[in-house]
Amino acid sequence: MSIQTLKEEVQKLDKTEQAELMHFMVELLATEETEISKEWEEEIEKREEALKNGTSVGKPAREVLAKYLNNG
Repeated sequence: MSIQTLKEEVQKLDKTEQAELMHFMVELLATEETEISKEWEEEIEKREEALKNGTSVGKPAREVLAKYLNNG
């Protein structure tokens, strides 16, 4: 099955099913074998703190991805 076919099939799912799939994908990618640099860990912590204290506001993933997919 091609990536494009998978994308088309995922779009047919309801929002709950899409969220469940997203959770599965994140868990799949977030294994103990995945290593990130100290700098990325610090950046993640910095961004999490900014979200918690309200100095940064999250954006919907669709909006962020569209920016890159439409310009690529």
